[in-house]
Amino acid sequence: MRKTAYTSENSDRLVDWKAYYLKCENAKSNLVFYAGDLQFLQKLLDTHFEEMVKNGNLDEMRESLIRFQDLCYNYGRLKKRVKDQQGNLISIIEGSLKINSDILINEQTEIENKMALLTTDFKLVEKEILSIADHLLGHKKKDEIPTLDNPI
Repeated sequence: MRKTAYTSENSDRLVDWKAYYLKCENAKSNLVFYAGDLQFLQKLLDTHFEEMVKNGNLDEMRESLIRFQDLCYNYGRLKKRVKDQQGNLISIIEGSLKINSDILINEQTEIENKMALLTTDFKLVEKEILSIADHLLGHKKKDEIPTLDNPI
């Protein structure tokens, strides 16, 4: 049997808490995916930071790093919100928590909105960092190509 409840504002609307729990699981799965990519970007920055600063526009680098830090912070906050929401949903499904269902529904909507924003921000930051790294590595590769003036 599915655990459902009526919302306080609209008693005609049933809430399927397991569906909300599955949405949280999906968000958590997406966050795990982003965790790996964030670690990769962090390693890329750590490995090539000095070269990026030497060869790149410092203002552009600073802006990209600030966006990356903001992305990591927002990722961490969203991860905690999803975990808390799942805990509340489990408690409701088990019947050990009595809470206004509208609060949980609003939180779920906020999580979904923040997840969409995180996805957009992630794509932007990833593109910036990879573009900077590609530019840097392209210059590095040109310097390593043997020429008549600079044989290996």
